[in-house]
Amino acid sequence: MHNKKTKILLLLALVSVTVYSLSPYFEINFEESKSDIKIKTILYDFISTQYNIAVGKNMPPERLNELVNAIMESSKIFEISPLLITAIIDTETNFKNIIGPYGEIGYMQIRPTTAKFIIEEYYSLFESLNYTQKEISWIEQRLLVDPRYNILVGTAYLKYLTDSHGDIYKALGWYNGGGNAYYSNKVVYRLNKISINYPLL
Repeated sequence: MHNKKTKILLLLALVSVTVYSLSPYFEINFEESKSDIKIKTILYDFISTQYNIAVGKNMPPERLNELVNAIMESSKIFEISPLLITAIIDTETNFKNIIGPYGEIGYMQIRPTTAKFIIEEYYSLFESLNYTQKEISWIEQRLLVDPRYNILVGTAYLKYLTDSHGDIYKALGWYNGGGNAYYSNKVVYRLNKISINYPLL
């Protein structure tokens, strides 16, 4: 009986160390489902690894936490897989907050004019999330400085394209590829990479 209790305590300690060692900013909400916690754990590891490969240094823990939470929130709101959102960001920027050659901004590389259109399409939703501004200059700045806003807008755009084309694969082609399969295949490749690297999914 004593040995059994000891084994249980050791197992609990091991689980605690494994989870908390991922990041000092790893947030555990015990109301979250086991599935959500598992996905968040995978996102923490995948994003930090890809960023480190691309940039050669670690992502600041606060920013990593912001990205993971924004991806999970956007996934639930727009009913799009968090792994797909992650694959798009990896394809677009390798999780770097950059401005593209044609004015695309931030992690999901959204143009301010596209963002304005999407915000107007989903205005009541963005308003409920405390994003009420529709001026292009405000949108442009916010896309760069607010990861949550950038990912919400990018995911809303993907949702809009999916509803418009009736197919997520076609929607990916229009997201940043002019409607062709090349970009869709790039994202699917990244998505498969996540599945291969994390077979527990």
